[in-house]
Amino acid sequence: MSEAQTKESAWEVEERELRGAALPEGSIILGGRYRLIRLLHQRPRVHLYLARRLSGRRERIQYSEEPEPLVAVRELLLGGLSARERMQIERAAYEEFASFTLLASPRLPEAGDRLRVEGDRHYLVQQLVGLRQARDLEVMTLADLLLSDLRWPDWLDLEIALSWSIQLARLVARLHRLGCILGDLDPTTVLIDGEGRAPWSPTLLVSWPPPPVFWQATVGAPQLAVEQYRQLFPLPAPSAANPFVAPEVFSGQCDERSDVYSLGAVLYLLCTHYAPITATHRQLAEILDDEEIGAEVPDPLEPLPVPEGLALVPPHLLNAHLPLAVEDILLRALALDPEQRYPSAFALVEELEALDLHRLGAWRYRPGVLSRCLGRLSAFLRRCTGAHRLA
Repeated sequence: MSEAQTKESAWEVEERELRGAALPEGSIILGGRYRLIRLLHQRPRVHLYLARRLSGRRERIQYSEEPEPLVAVRELLLGGLSARERMQIERAAYEEFASFTLLASPRLPEAGDRLRVEGDRHYLVQQLVGLRQARDLEVMTLADLLLSDLRWPDWLDLEIALSWSIQLARLVARLHRLGCILGDLDPTTVLIDGEGRAPWSPTLLVSWPPPPVFWQATVGAPQLAVEQYRQLFPLPAPSAANPFVAPEVFSGQCDERSDVYSLGAVLYLLCTHYAPITATHRQLAEILDDEEIGAEVPDPLEPLPVPEGLALVPPHLLNAHLPLAVEDILLRALALDPEQRYPSAFALVEELEALDLHRLGAWRYRPGVLSRCLGRLSAFLRRCTGAHRLA
């Protein structure tokens, strides 16, 4: 075997250990305790699965057809790491699990099943609903609810959309305080109740590695903890077709404002029923605009031409009932330039909490809405008049 082949093989091994092969659907893990349903999300050395907790008494005949409780399973890949690095990750994961500031929202299963190591894989298990709740609640991800072919739920109105966005932004802000930047937040990592009744809905599934603040016990100084964290768990490499990823993430840059962009994209989906145009397409639209501007000086009183299908669609064109104040928040959070976005998730939370939907009546900002309402009222009165004449 040549030296080049040896180097290539070593690189392939390192790449395989970093990315790691996800376990197939139906796999039984942790000594028969959990059965994997599907892979929800993945990033370097991290997998997130949806699974079901199996009964601890498998020898008994099960006559009940009630579903097994759902759990979320985070898997950390430890293959190819030194003993010291494995120890650091396991210690940080334990500190993360013991911190109520991070995992206080989801209810976890009984002690002994929550944090385990099986071979080169470290697992954190989140119990999503208990045995009693499993009978009443339809638990799913936000992607299952909104990005599937199902009909948009009638109960998911603007007020609920904003309250969900505030709750998600608070969770992300909590992660930022612990030194964890996601960079790949999207609806597949958001857990919700399919009927909007659960008080914990929505919540973030643990799709991130243990944050840097939990590495200081073994690494020492905070800066060293961040460096070790980023070395073992590099930034994700999302698809360019993902509409929830900020543009700078594709070039390897990521900070709190990148997650603000993702939160804005989720809010855009909740408010308009459509995911925003991807950041890569929007950047292409700007490049084409610059070329057209360079060709000739445009009239300052006329709007600049925008390539069709590439620019971000103004939210009010997709939802005429959307107040301008909400649209302004969406456009700022989704700015391509990080400097033009909200500086932090906390700032986004404050802006959303300051909204008063009862005062911001959509009819005050959208003249077309009032005319449509009057048209519907007129049609209703005509039907009533016709029914009266028939009587």
